[in-house]
Amino acid sequence: MPLALAALLALAATLTSCAYYNTFYLARKYYFKATDGAPYDVDHQTTGQESNYTKAIDYSKKVIAQYPKSKWVDDAVLLWAQALVGRDDPLQTVTLLQDFADRFPKSDQRNDAQFFLALAYRYARRYTLSVDAFDRFFQQAPKSPLVPYAYLERSRALMSLDRYSEAVDDASQILTRFPRSPLVDRALRQRAEARLEEGDYDGARADFHEIGNRATTDADRLTFLMREADCLEAARNYEGELGLLRGELGHTPPPPPPPTTTSLPASGGGIGTGTAAPPPAVPSQFAAGSDKYGRLTMRIGTAELLAGHLNEALAEYDHVMHDYPKSSLSAEAQFRIGYAYETAGDDFDRALEEYARVKGEYGTTQYTQQAQQRSDDLSRIQQFRKGTGADSLERKAEAGFLTAERYLFELKRPDRAYEEYGNVAQSYPGTSVAARALNAQAWVLERKLDRRDSADSLFWKVVREYPATEAQIAARDYLEADGQTVPDSLIVLPAPPPPDTTRKLTPIPRQTPVLGAAPRDSLRARRIGPPPGRFAPGMLQTDSTQRAVPPPVFGSPEDSLARLRRAGGGSPSSPSASPPPPAAPTYGPAPAPPDTSKRGGSAGAPPASAAPPPAAPTYGPAPAPPDTSKRGGSASPAPAPPDTSKHGGP
Repeated sequence: MPLALAALLALAATLTSCAYYNTFYLARKYYFKATDGAPYDVDHQTTGQESNYTKAIDYSKKVIAQYPKSKWVDDAVLLWAQALVGRDDPLQTVTLLQDFADRFPKSDQRNDAQFFLALAYRYARRYTLSVDAFDRFFQQAPKSPLVPYAYLERSRALMSLDRYSEAVDDASQILTRFPRSPLVDRALRQRAEARLEEGDYDGARADFHEIGNRATTDADRLTFLMREADCLEAARNYEGELGLLRGELGHTPPPPPPPTTTSLPASGGGIGTGTAAPPPAVPSQFAAGSDKYGRLTMRIGTAELLAGHLNEALAEYDHVMHDYPKSSLSAEAQFRIGYAYETAGDDFDRALEEYARVKGEYGTTQYTQQAQQRSDDLSRIQQFRKGTGADSLERKAEAGFLTAERYLFELKRPDRAYEEYGNVAQSYPGTSVAARALNAQAWVLERKLDRRDSADSLFWKVVREYPATEAQIAARDYLEADGQTVPDSLIVLPAPPPPDTTRKLTPIPRQTPVLGAAPRDSLRARRIGPPPGRFAPGMLQTDSTQRAVPPPVFGSPEDSLARLRRAGGGSPSSPSASPPPPAAPTYGPAPAPPDTSKRGGSAGAPPASAAPPPAAPTYGPAPAPPDTSKRGGSASPAPAPPDTSKHGGP
C-alpha cells in the first residue's frame, strides 16, 4: 500500500513537471522576452514583439487544454491575459479576468489578476472603471511588488479624467515611498505633466529641469529643456522663456556656413552674373543633433512672436532659413513667417504670399499641407470681408466672428479673440450682430479669462439693450445658469419668421417615364403584362375581374377590329377565338403603323357577339383613315368599297 501511494505521488509530480517544463515554462519565457523582464510593457510599445506574445498565448492555452487539473492552470490563464494586454487586446483581457476570483477562489494570483484587470480597463479607455479596479487592488494587496506600477497607471488614468491633483499625488507616492524603483524617472515625468495641466507651472518646470539633469543623451536634454520653455510659455512669462533659450543657445556651437553658389554661364555663351534657379527640391535632413542651434533659434522666434515682437520674430526665422537652407527647418521657418503675418501682423495678403512659398520652394513637406489649409481659411475670411449685395452686413460680420474664433480655438489666444469680438460689436452697434458679439465677449471673460463679474455685466447689457433678439434669450439663459434671476418683463421674444409664400411645384410622380424614351421595363411589360389587380397608366377596366385592357394603338390589328365592330361586321375566321391578351401601355411618340399587307391568311378576331372594348379618347385633329388595301385574302370591310383596279378582285 505505501508503495502504491508513493507511485501515485511520483506520477502526479511527473505530470506537474511536464505541465510546467513542456508548456508553462515556455509561455513565461516568451512573455518576459517580449517585456524585457518587466511585469508588462510599461511604455506600451508592442512593435516587434507580437510573435513572442502570440507564442506565450499558445503555450498558455496548451496548459489549459492538456493539463486541466494542473496547479498551473490559473497561472496560465493570467499569463494569457497579460499577453493579450501586450498584444493590445484589452477587451479580451477584461473578459478573461473579470471573473478570475470566482473561478479560482484559492489561487495566489488573484491580486495580480486584479492589477491586470485594472490595467486592461485603462488601455480600453474605461478610465473610471480602471480607477475603481486599482482602488480594490490597493485594498487587497497593499504590499504587492506591483504597487508602484499601480500608482503610475492610476495616475495616468486620473490624468485622462482631468483629475490632475490626484494624478500628482499618485506620482508623488512613487517618488516618496519607492525612491529606488525603476519607475522613478517615469513618475517624475508623469508628475511634471500633471502639474503643467493643473496650472502649477513652477512645480512642473522644476520637475522637467530635474529630469533633464538625469538625461543621458543630448537629445533628451534638449527635449526637457523645451518642456521647461513650455511651462514658462504657459505662464505667459515670455521674458523668462527668452532668457532660458538664449542661455542654452550661447553654449551651442552654430552650424557651418552654407555653401556659396557660383555664377553660371549665361545662355549666350558669355559669363553670366546670376545663378540658375533650381527647381523645388525635397528638404534635406541634417545629422542627428546638428540642428540643435536651429531648433533653439526657431523657438526664440516663437517666444518673440508670442510676446508681440513681430519684427524680432521674423528676424529669427530668417536666421534659420539662412543657416539651414533647403531643409525641414527652413521649411518650418517659412511656414512660421506666414503664421506671424497672419496672427501678429493681421496682414492676410502677405500671409497668403508666404504660405504659397512653402510649397513653391520646398516641395511636399509636412508644413505644405498646413500652409495650404491656413491659406484656404484666410481666403474664406477675405471673401466674407469683401461681401457685397443685400447680405453684405452679415457676411462682413461673419468674417469678424471667424477671425475671433481662430484666435480663441486654434491659436489659444483668448485675449485677442476678446478684442476681435469687441471690434465686431463696435462696427455694428444696435444690431443683432453686436448682441452676438457681446455674448461672445462675455463667454470669453467667464470661461477663458476668469472674469465672471465683467461677463455678467455684458450679459445684462444684452438683456436690457437688445430686446427681441436671439442673443437676448441666450444672455438670459447664461445668467440663470449662474443662479441669477432675470425678470420676465425684460424679455421680448423675437418675431417669428414670415411665412413662406413661394408657390410650391407639383411633385413629379415616381413612375413617370422620361419623355421621348420608353423605359427598359416596358419591353418586359409587353411580354408579361402588368401585375394582377393593378392598372398601368392609361389602361381601362373592362370587367369585374379587374383585368385591364389598353386602348388600341392607331393602325394596329386591334384598331382595325374595333373599326370592324363599329361598322357592324363580323370576323370571317374562328368565331370561338378569345380576345387578345392585354398589352402594356406605350409611352412617348406613337409607333409607326405596322405593315398589314400580307399575302394570304386573315387576322384573328374576337366573336361578333363580344362587346367591343371602349376606344381611347383622341385629342387634336382626327387621324386619316388607314390604308386597308391588302394583297390577297379578305380585307376588313370599310365604309367605302376598296379600289380593286390595282390588285385584282377578291
